[in-house]
Amino acid sequence: MKLLQKLLLASGLLAFLAAPGLAPAEEKPAASAGDKVTIHYHRQDGSYDGWGLHTWQSFQKKEEAGDEFAKKEMTDAPLPGVTWFKPMPPTGKDDFGAFWSIPTKEYENGRVNYIIHKGDKKDQCNKDMFFLLKDTKDAWVVSTDCKVYLTKEEAMKSPKWK
Repeated sequence: MKLLQKLLLASGLLAFLAAPGLAPAEEKPAASAGDKVTIHYHRQDGSYDGWGLHTWQSFQKKEEAGDEFAKKEMTDAPLPGVTWFKPMPPTGKDDFGAFWSIPTKEYENGRVNYIIHKGDKKDQCNKDMFFLLKDTKDAWVVSTDCKVYLTKEEAMKSPKWK
């Protein structure tokens, strides 16, 4: 143990700083645990009011989840509590923008379908979007960009980034 840690521990200061809610508040990025999918969303204007996530499960076979034209075993179904008129509000905000965290169990075949929208205005080129859990559990989206990025660094290099 380093000398500073020993001194802080002996003084009780380390326990104080580690106590939840007592350390200085800092903005933390959303992190996807093994059981969460996170969609990170950046708007150039910084305005997230009214923007929500419409997300659903599709029922292609798992091995065909990447094929948007694959035959489905059942009709697509929005996640519980999500409708077009009541999209999922953001889970939080961080230095990238707004984000949504969803349990991975909601996407049994490994395909995450989503639309970020405000009323009938869809972002991302007015398209239904998806990514595969085998590729990432964190998707990075830049407003008006038609691409789903697999890393924050890639997203920040988007021609639409500001």
